[in-house]
Amino acid sequence: MFLLLALACVALAWWARWCARRRRLLALAEQLPGPPALPVLGNALILIRNPEGIFVTFDKLKEEYGRAFRFWLGPDLNYCITEPDYVKILLQSRKLNERGPQYKYMVDFLGYGILSGSGPVWRKQRKLISPNYSHKAIENYSYVFNEETGFLLQRLRARPAGKSFNIYEEVVKTTTYTVCQTLFGLSREQTMKLPYLQEIVNETHQIYAEAFMRMTKWYLQIEPYYWLSQYYPRHKRFIQKTKHMADAVVKHRLEKLNDTSLIELDDSEIAFNKHDAFSTVDKLILTKSIDYDEMLKQIFTIFTTSQETSANIASFLLLMMAYHPECQEKLYAEIKEVFGGEDRHVTDEDVKRMPYLDMVFKEVVRLFPIAAMVQRTVMEDIDISHGVTLPAGSSLTVLIFHLHRDKEFWPDPDTFDPERFSPERSAARDPNCYIPFSLGSMNCLGRHFGTKLVKTVCIRVVREFRLASPETYADLKLLCAVSVESVNGYPVFLNPRLN
Repeated sequence: MFLLLALACVALAWWARWCARRRRLLALAEQLPGPPALPVLGNALILIRNPEGIFVTFDKLKEEYGRAFRFWLGPDLNYCITEPDYVKILLQSRKLNERGPQYKYMVDFLGYGILSGSGPVWRKQRKLISPNYSHKAIENYSYVFNEETGFLLQRLRARPAGKSFNIYEEVVKTTTYTVCQTLFGLSREQTMKLPYLQEIVNETHQIYAEAFMRMTKWYLQIEPYYWLSQYYPRHKRFIQKTKHMADAVVKHRLEKLNDTSLIELDDSEIAFNKHDAFSTVDKLILTKSIDYDEMLKQIFTIFTTSQETSANIASFLLLMMAYHPECQEKLYAEIKEVFGGEDRHVTDEDVKRMPYLDMVFKEVVRLFPIAAMVQRTVMEDIDISHGVTLPAGSSLTVLIFHLHRDKEFWPDPDTFDPERFSPERSAARDPNCYIPFSLGSMNCLGRHFGTKLVKTVCIRVVREFRLASPETYADLKLLCAVSVESVNGYPVFLNPRLN
């Protein structure tokens, strides 16, 4: 009893000192509405629920307090925004060019890479590898995209017709082998022999889900508690596996980089003058701007943000076709118009001739965005409007999932309707209510890579198979695990089309 009383006194003393030092922050926080906050915990107790409940929680807060409200996650003040005009200004502001504090819970396995990093080192690394995600580079990846999709079709043909399975499990193999051969510069044989590759692919979903739990559950942010939890040893094992895999990738590329004169190139020459000759891994090796352990984490970041995300979007797209046969047949008619009865590689020109596919893709990433929410640290005070100031030291959280389902901008927002993205309806809508790849300097680096890979996979799968599902769209349940995911996987069954 005495110990509990002593701990309570320490907590209250710490809280009183914290309030005294942040009087201005507390005063400015009152400029926006928000739920009542408890000392120390803030509003963290609201988030103690399963991952499926996060969307419902923030939807209720948005309904009650509007498109701009405050939310205390422990002592961290967050301004949750779904107002399009604010979103455009804030995400492109130089005063919001640092990731928010919750990203630190992914740093252990992602390092300070393109997903969880920020600051000068992050900007330098992003600039270095950006050419490998450019339109020109992606044109060179087209052959691998199609070849790996061909292997996917072989696996799908071998499955019993009409028997349900989780199509993500097959699609993620395709995106994994594709990323390793394009961004990493490996051969298919080298990729298949990477240590722990399949285990990493199988476990990544769970690791992201648990990382998101740490972001939102206050007790998992207490380091001693986390170290004693079931998650810590699992995360440590996963990190070791990713390092072993990334180390093998580096060794393969070092064997290729046998010209020692390359070591003398500066970063700009590596990044731009010879970008067709260097993979992303080559550039990280040659630039020597980060230590080896951090380089291994960045290699895993490039891997997971490219293969896992692409597989997730492609699986959602195929599942939506299974749920909506009328949309599937319209897409199939477009595919037949472009390809006829020919089974061949998909080209950029083919994709340009497929406006309905583009509408389907856009509707999928509207409903199931790559990131459900993004967080930025406010580096300097920002005046937004009506006398409201976001104070330095607070965080901006853009609720992308909720922005994409706002009834004012999206009639029947939860309905799957690709026609929303017809030219006429798009022109009449505020463009800032749709940000599937975020905005500003921290937008999604792999958006062009992922879009082309997803479209290639989906064109060739829908061309050959008619998809259906044992479930309906009404059965779909979503969870937030950094990205938006399906609770029950992506169950479909396939029937070969008779061409």
